[in-house]
Amino acid sequence: MNPRYTLVIPHYNQPQKLGRLLQSVPMRNDLQVVVADDGSEASFGGALMALQVEYPQVEFLLLPENKGGGAARNAALQVAKGGYVLFADADDAFVTEALNGLLDKYANEDFDLLGFNAVAVEEDTGVPSARTDRLNWMMVQPKNERERLLRYLHSEPWCKLIRRELLVERGIRFDETPMMNDVRFSYLVGHYARRVVVENSVCYRIYNNVNSVGKTMSPQRKRAYTQVMAQTNRFFRQHGLPYCYKRAYRPLVFSLLKGQWRDVVACVAELKTVGESGLSIGWNVCLYPLWLVRWALRRRCYCKARLVVDVKNG
Repeated sequence: MNPRYTLVIPHYNQPQKLGRLLQSVPMRNDLQVVVADDGSEASFGGALMALQVEYPQVEFLLLPENKGGGAARNAALQVAKGGYVLFADADDAFVTEALNGLLDKYANEDFDLLGFNAVAVEEDTGVPSARTDRLNWMMVQPKNERERLLRYLHSEPWCKLIRRELLVERGIRFDETPMMNDVRFSYLVGHYARRVVVENSVCYRIYNNVNSVGKTMSPQRKRAYTQVMAQTNRFFRQHGLPYCYKRAYRPLVFSLLKGQWRDVVACVAELKTVGESGLSIGWNVCLYPLWLVRWALRRRCYCKARLVVDVKNG
């Protein structure tokens, strides 16, 4: 008999942190756990093998080459058996008992998308981080607004239970871009989900790393960031949704300020491929400082909603 749930974990070169995550996963008969190793370097092979021995109930997919988190998640979805899937990053962890309770609570209910809450701490110090402030804020909004925000503006796959058949029916997969490969996946799941449930319980813990590779912006990553955000805004426009990611212009603005003209040209080209005119791009760039002020004010609201949970618990 197939399990009720499948947990998908992409991994690359972080076996120690992966071990921390696996230790936090409740081992249940109705939960399939799949780790997709994204071509980790050979020097990590011994540590990965040790994890396979320590957690024989976990399925390890050892992918032959590094293609990014999106490709790793897609590979794991190919072997997923659960009726519902959830995701975790290898450097994060679950609040074990809370997740156990959530899976028990919804073991016999049907839905397309279920969202739950999280906390964040700094990896090095353990002090609270701002990484989940916006999610915490979403969770205290009125019910209808909370569901809309989860559908379209929570652009990460973690803190969600998703009906796997929805992914199959709609052909929804992760992009295999250098960064932000989960944005399109997330808004498509939200858009096509029929029954949405929001459960304000803290089941996930993010460990924020200020030196993460994902926070660096090479020319290739700037272009990928602009492309993903611009395509998202086009989707919102085409479907008459009242949302717009102004951060689509962030790489362009900062490239202009630094005089990185090749990056400027590349970002403008990406914006134009989704129907932006030169006049529209110029206008949005000029307004960007005002949006930064607005964002700063919103951050204050988000910060007030921040949840702080002792990292030693769970």
